[in-house]
Amino acid sequence: MSKPSQFQDWPANLDVAYGPYRAVIERVVDGDTVHVVVSLGLDEYGYRMIRIRGAFAPELFSGPPEERERGKAARDFLAALLPVGTKCRLTTERDVTTFGRYVASMELEDGTDVATALIEAGHATPTQVPG
Repeated sequence: MSKPSQFQDWPANLDVAYGPYRAVIERVVDGDTVHVVVSLGLDEYGYRMIRIRGAFAPELFSGPPEERERGKAARDFLAALLPVGTKCRLTTERDVTTFGRYVASMELEDGTDVATALIEAGHATPTQVPG
């Protein structure tokens, strides 16, 4: 369902944050992007592509060969950190500068912040909002 017309001009002082949401990892795309099944509330669920907020990993398919190798290492690190079926908590926002994807802070059951883990392991650099 697209946004109903009743919500088109929502007052800013009544706006609410996106989440937190419960989500389960379905696929690691690259070093800073995952696919998840997310509980949207009220027994509604969705499949979404999520860009990890606060971390920028090297690209897999563009740039010089050494960057692509670092991109593969970042993807492999993230896949080990977030195997399919991993449960997490997301707080999201829509970001039109990242191809309309959602960006999200992602926290694991043990409290690990995924962006921080990527950065501390040397597989990503910190980014500012939006992603």
